[in-house]
Amino acid sequence: MNRTLFIGLMLLVSLAPLPLGSNREWSWSLCALIVSVLAVVWVLANIRKRGEVSRLPHGVIASLFAVAVSWALVQMATWTPATWQHPLWSLASETLATESLSIPLPGYVSLSPDDGWMALMRLLSYALVFLLAYQLGRDRTRAQTAFAWLTVVGLVYAVFGLYVYWSGYYPEWLFGGKVLAHDVRSTFINRNHFVTWQGLTLLCAIAWFYQHMARPEVMPYFVPKTRDARVEDFILKAWKPLMAVLLMVTALVLTHSRGGFTAALCGTLVLLYVLDRRGAGRKGLSRVSVITALVVASISFYLTSEVLMDRIEHTDLSSEERLAIFANVTQGIGANPVLGFGYGTFADSFRLYNNIEIPFLYDRAHNTWLED
Repeated sequence: MNRTLFIGLMLLVSLAPLPLGSNREWSWSLCALIVSVLAVVWVLANIRKRGEVSRLPHGVIASLFAVAVSWALVQMATWTPATWQHPLWSLASETLATESLSIPLPGYVSLSPDDGWMALMRLLSYALVFLLAYQLGRDRTRAQTAFAWLTVVGLVYAVFGLYVYWSGYYPEWLFGGKVLAHDVRSTFINRNHFVTWQGLTLLCAIAWFYQHMARPEVMPYFVPKTRDARVEDFILKAWKPLMAVLLMVTALVLTHSRGGFTAALCGTLVLLYVLDRRGAGRKGLSRVSVITALVVASISFYLTSEVLMDRIEHTDLSSEERLAIFANVTQGIGANPVLGFGYGTFADSFRLYNNIEIPFLYDRAHNTWLED
C-alpha cells in the first residue's frame, strides 16, 4: 500500500505543473482533493504499524505551523470581539442597512474570509504533500527513486520550455490567447513560478547525480584499473545525468528571472557544500562529482546568460516597482501589525495602501514573507 501511495504522490507532483502550474481554482482544488485522499489512505494503512510511521518534524516547527493555521482560522471567525473586526465590515453593514436590509453583516478580522479559506486549503495541501514525502521517504529505495523521478520530470518540463523558446512555437492549447513575454516558462503562466520549480528539480538532479556516481559497484573480484580506464568509466556513467543538469540549468537561466536564479544558485552551492562534506569516506570521487556538476552548470550559464546578466547589470534599485510595492505593504503591516487583514487577502488589503499610480491589480507582492 505504501508503494502505491508513493507512486500516487509522485504522479501528483509530476502532473501538477501541467495545467499552468495548477494556478487555477479547478486545478489546485483537484490537487487538494487528491493529496487529501492519499493522506487519509496512508493513515488508515499505517495507523497500527509503528515501524512505518516516523516522528513528526521538530516540535518547534510543528507548533509554529499550528499557531499560524489557528490564527488564520481566528481571522475568519465571526465570534471575535467587535474591536478586533475590521471597520470595513461595520461600514458595509451600515450602508446596506440604509437600503432596507434588516439583517446586519457579520464582522471578521479578515477582509475576505472566502479567499482565506481558499488560501488555507492550499497551505494545508502543501503541508500534506510534505508529510507524505517525509513519511514515505523513510525508505531508502523510495527516497532515491523520488530523486530520479523528479529529475526526469524536471528535465521533461525543461525540454518543453526550451523547445517553445527556441522554436517559436506558441502552445495556444495551453496559454489560450494570452500574450506572454519571450522567456522560458514551460507550462507555467509565470516565469517566476517556473524558475522556482526548475530550481527545486535541479537540486534533485544534482543529488541524484551524486548518488548515481557515489554508488559502489558490486563486483565478484577486483581488478585494478588504469587512470584512463577510470576516466572512461566516469564519463560513461556521468554523461546522462550531466546532460540533464545542463538542460535544466539552461532552462532556468533563460527564464531571465533574477530572484529565481539567485535563489537556485544559493541552494545549489549549499547542496554542493553539504555533499562534499558528506562524502568524507570517498573524498576523491565525491569532490570529482561535485566539481563536475558545478563545471557543467557554469558552462550552461556562460552560454545562455546574456539577457539575464544584462537585466542584473541594468537593475536600478531606485526605480524598481517592486520596492514601491514593498514600501506600501510595509505601511499596511504597520497600520495593523497584530491582527492583520486575514490570510490570503493580499489583493484586497493592498488596495487600501496602494499609492502606485498604475492601473494594475496587484494580487501578489513578489515577496512571500511580506505578502502573508
